[in-house]
Amino acid sequence: MSRVYFHSPTRTAELRGSERAWLGGLVRDIAVGVLDLNDSSRVDRLRPLIHPGHYMANLPTTGIGWLTRWASSYTTAFAVSWDRGTPLIQYQGQEIDPFSLALNTAAVLGSDPVKLAARLHGQCELHAWVDGPNRSWLADIMQAGLDNGTYRRGIQYAAEPDHGHPEPDWVSQGWEDVIALLRERDDEPVVTSFSVCDGFPNSGIGDWMPPWPEGRARRWDALTDEQKQARSERSDAWHDLEPAEQWRIAMEGLRASSDGLEIKPDNWHTFRFTHNLTVLDLLSHDWEYRLQRALAKDNEPEAAAE
Repeated sequence: MSRVYFHSPTRTAELRGSERAWLGGLVRDIAVGVLDLNDSSRVDRLRPLIHPGHYMANLPTTGIGWLTRWASSYTTAFAVSWDRGTPLIQYQGQEIDPFSLALNTAAVLGSDPVKLAARLHGQCELHAWVDGPNRSWLADIMQAGLDNGTYRRGIQYAAEPDHGHPEPDWVSQGWEDVIALLRERDDEPVVTSFSVCDGFPNSGIGDWMPPWPEGRARRWDALTDEQKQARSERSDAWHDLEPAEQWRIAMEGLRASSDGLEIKPDNWHTFRFTHNLTVLDLLSHDWEYRLQRALAKDNEPEAAAE
């Protein structure tokens, strides 16, 4: 069973992977609900934005029951995002990632627990983190999500039959322990990871590993034999470090990152993913202006964007 881990230098708490799936489904359902694909006028708006190479571009929009079939197919394509390497949504040749559309829609329309659902679903494996002084604030959001039913305290399932009668069993999703961890102290950061990806801390964060060669893809097979050996030796040496030193190096890397991984009150209501667009932007009367502005900004050099 997969897990979302919340690491601190003191200890780690776990959120069950089924709850991460629940958060992802919540984010997706909000976006699809706003799209309202059973309205044929929405089809007229969305069809010109479909990449011509995607299978949705050739789906019929005539005949009995076409709207139901189109809506079902588009919902699936929106969730999957790609068709054999071809993106679903594009504008003037630029891809618009549906995953980020869904995350941003939840961030704009959702309560604080829904916003956190989007942040965790979008960033837990990238090591989203909260600093010590903000741990209690984040715990309050999680508690509110439990209290209002946005998050699930646990799930119930039928265990193995006992004397022919299945006994219901209940399993905690882990929120209570995560909240307890956050409230335990305010002088240590808490960093997330996902069980099918790298844990935290790891050697890939910070300046421990040799930098990737400029002008070459960041892939193992793109390295020379000497570069492979240097990275392997450095990676092995990581495991000889004391845990406190590993945390120091990795946290310096996270704090220096410009990837927006810190969860904090300062930008809580304004944070957006990648292109900053939401489903609402696609449906707006001035949608072309919004897309042009967002995609132009997304392509600006980092220095100019600042």
